[in-house]
Amino acid sequence: MNTLGSVLYLAAHPDDENTALIAALAQGRLVRTAYLSLTRGDGGQNLIGPEQRELLGLIRTQELLQARRIDGGEQFFTRANDFGFSKNATETFQIWDKEAVLSDVVWVIRKFRPDVIITRFPPTREAGHGHHEASCLLAIEAFEAAADPARFPEQLALVKPWQARRLLWNCYSRRNGQFSNIPPR
Repeated sequence: MNTLGSVLYLAAHPDDENTALIAALAQGRLVRTAYLSLTRGDGGQNLIGPEQRELLGLIRTQELLQARRIDGGEQFFTRANDFGFSKNATETFQIWDKEAVLSDVVWVIRKFRPDVIITRFPPTREAGHGHHEASCLLAIEAFEAAADPARFPEQLALVKPWQARRLLWNCYSRRNGQFSNIPPR
């Protein structure tokens, strides 16, 4: 067997992924692995050049695509705009079209069909940034929505509903890189 399962790693920005985990799953454990970055990083800082906004997003997109060539994962994005820092998910969802971004996440889950979804951030203010918190909240909602044929039925002409088996949080290093279950709502 070439593949022993599938994992979708999900976070807000191009620099949020745990590349070591993606490589360990894809190369070491023979797990089909992908990273879903909700944004392309166009609202971030650029300490190495003058590029900002769309040009920065283009650079960061290419960096992620190159990283996946190295670590063996696949790469997905949504239409979420990286508009810079936000204090919480509520503020983020005032700018993002939550239903549109949720539709994108559900589409990726239905298309990729992961056994496990791993989020980088918790669904709380502990995430430290509104985009981070929102990424986990969207993962929780999409975990259920992807299996529900009544949610985003227009997608079903091309993909089928899919229920991942588990939803986990890749805890911070202060927790020794452990995983915690995120109970579906």
